[in-house]
Amino acid sequence: MLFVSIIIISLVFFVYFKVQQAKVPGHMLKSWYAAKSSITIGVFFVAFAINSYNSFGSQVAAIVGLVFVVYGIINIVFGIRNYRTYLPLARKEMEEIKKAELQS
Repeated sequence: MLFVSIIIISLVFFVYFKVQQAKVPGHMLKSWYAAKSSITIGVFFVAFAINSYNSFGSQVAAIVGLVFVVYGIINIVFGIRNYRTYLPLARKEMEEIKKAELQS
């Protein structure tokens, strides 16, 4: 039941970050939200793989689960790397957007 909850929560956050990515005006902010969504989809894949292996327990489920875990970990690692890269740039871009709104 724990992994089902993690799966649902990660999908909700994935959709939320994708909607936010579409709504924000700046390129760096879009990249920052894309990194966040990459992390959440990676968590989804890992939780889904563990849940499917626990539910089915077959050799096929183990192989598919292993592929999903590897793909999920890759998404999490690259998502964290991109998040750290884009966070200062997104903050700077947000400050510039706020200054432009105040001036107009």
